[in-house]
Parts: sequence; C-alpha cells; structure tokens
Amino acid sequence: MIQRWLCRLVTPGDIPTVDLYLMNACGDLVARGLRRLAPTVFAGPGATIFVRHDSGLGALPRGRLVYLIDDDVEAGIGDPSLPALYRRKLGVAEYRTLRRLGAGASVVVVTSERLTHRWRELASGRAEIHRLAPYWDADPPGLEHFESLDQGSGWIDVAYLGGWAHRADLAFLWPALEELLRRHARLRFHLSERHRLPADVRAHPRVCLIRGRGWRAWRRALAGRRFHLALYPLLDSPFNRARSLNKLIEHGLVGAGGLYSACWPEARRAEEAGAGWALPNDPGRWAEAVRWLIARPGEMRALAAGSVALARRLNRPEPQRAFWSRMMGLEETVAA
Repeated sequence: MIQRWLCRLVTPGDIPTVDLYLMNACGDLVARGLRRLAPTVFAGPGATIFVRHDSGLGALPRGRLVYLIDDDVEAGIGDPSLPALYRRKLGVAEYRTLRRLGAGASVVVVTSERLTHRWRELASGRAEIHRLAPYWDADPPGLEHFESLDQGSGWIDVAYLGGWAHRADLAFLWPALEELLRRHARLRFHLSERHRLPADVRAHPRVCLIRGRGWRAWRRALAGRRFHLALYPLLDSPFNRARSLNKLIEHGLVGAGGLYSACWPEARRAEEAGAGWALPNDPGRWAEAVRWLIARPGEMRALAAGSVALARRLNRPEPQRAFWSRMMGLEETVAA
C-alpha cells in the first residue's frame, strides 16, 4: 500500500513516453478499443499495456501483459550523474514495475538497441522483445529561419532541449557556452527553465529560458520555435547509452542541425545522414565546432537540412499503429 502511494506521489500524470510511443500514433485506436485504467495503463481486448510504470495499480490484470520501457532502469538507479530525486523516482516507480512485470509480461517493448540486448538477457526467452521508434504528431519545418543568416544578419539560435534530469550531461559544456556567448554577440542560447544554471549564466541577457513545466507544457512551448543548432551532450554511462533516437526527431522538428556526444550510439546515425556531428566530450571541441559553423552559415544550413530530412524518415506513425493494433487484437477495427 505504501509503495503504491509513493508511486502515485512521484510520477506525473503526463509523461512523454505515453504520447511518443502510443497516443500520438494511435489515439483514435485507444479511444475506440482501449480503457485507460491509469495514466500509464491501458486495457483492451488483446492485452493490458503498462507504459514505464504501473501508476500504483493494485493487483495485475489477468491475461496478456505488455510492458513498454524506454530507460535502463537498473543502470539509472546506480548512476550518480542523475539527480537524486530522479533516481528515487526510478527506484520507487519504474523499478517496482520492472520487478512486477519483468517475469510476467508476455511482451516487452523497448526503444533502443542497447535495451533490446538488455531485455533479451533479462527475459531469457520468456517474453517477446520488440523495439519501437517514437512518433511526434508534428511535421518538420522548412528552413526559412536561416534566411537572415544567409544574409549575414539576425540571431544565431542554439538550443539545448534536454530535460532537468540531464543537468550533469550539460555541466561539462558550461565553459564552452560561456566562451561562445562572449565571442559571438549574435548568439542566443535556449534551454528549459527547469535547469539549474551558474549564476552568471542565468543572468546573461542572451540565455533564453523556455518556460513550461511538465511534458504537455514543454510541447506547447516548443511549438513553432526554430533553432539553427541543437546540442545533445551526454556523459558516457550505461544509462545514457540506452537512450532512444528521440532527440534526432525533436531536433529536426525545430529545424536544427545537431551536435551529439560520440558515446551515444545514435550519434553515428545522425552523422551518416548529414544531420549532425558526433563529438568527444571535450568542451573545447564543442566550442570549436560551433565557431566553425557560425563562420559558415551555409554549412550550418546544410546540417539543419539533413536533420529535417532524417526526422521525416524516422517520424512515422505506421510502425506503431501496426504493432499496437496487432498487440491489442484491433486489426479488424483498424481495417474498418
């Protein structure tokens, strides 16, 4: 009882995983064929779906159980780079659900190659393992926001779209970002208001905080925004190496080329697609890359064009709709 109460206390009702891996692509199917037992639990004719955690639900339903997890939970609990509150949430909500469903789920849905391998080991053949890519219900933009740069004027907008749990990933870049802000009077740096910033950075007139707490507020805040570059630094940890390709899509949806930590497996995909660069976790190398691109706006635009094109290829609802309709026994509903 206490564990269920704690789970409800530390888990918000709106989490991105539910939208990115179910509702955005299949909201109409959910409305016609599923009952929402809790914010992250859906029941239908074919199975019950648990997304990340069980929302403090009591006894597990009978029948087929489908468990969707988009983090390496056990690695996260032991990762000192994550905020203590986030690690506590993983332990109270996600790990509890992992223990409940890890042995009992018929199907485990994962979101990265590393999680695929991890769950093949954990499940030991007891469950089917499927991998899904995220889907945003939005289309990538054109590149009109580069027109002023092509003419040698206008702001150069650089963004960091990682959430508050990424604060340690961003920390090693602060010296580079401060230098870039000093050297380039047209550069503006954008990030979520939930980050703890060094005092001098927070007071800087060209550090722009994106307002909005919670997933739905964040989506609204991003709508219509355009950036030229987006940064995604990640410390080299097992938890980070299991992250999905979501940022490749998100960066394309704001019209930005990406700079990525080379330790992240998806960085290679971005580089091969001409959508971004993979960089070592050296602040000097990141500052050098940004300076090089600022001096060559045509190259920065080409990187953004690659990012938009990659997002168009990756951001497709059809794989999710086919998968979930099959899992839930809704093929006839879909066909109708």
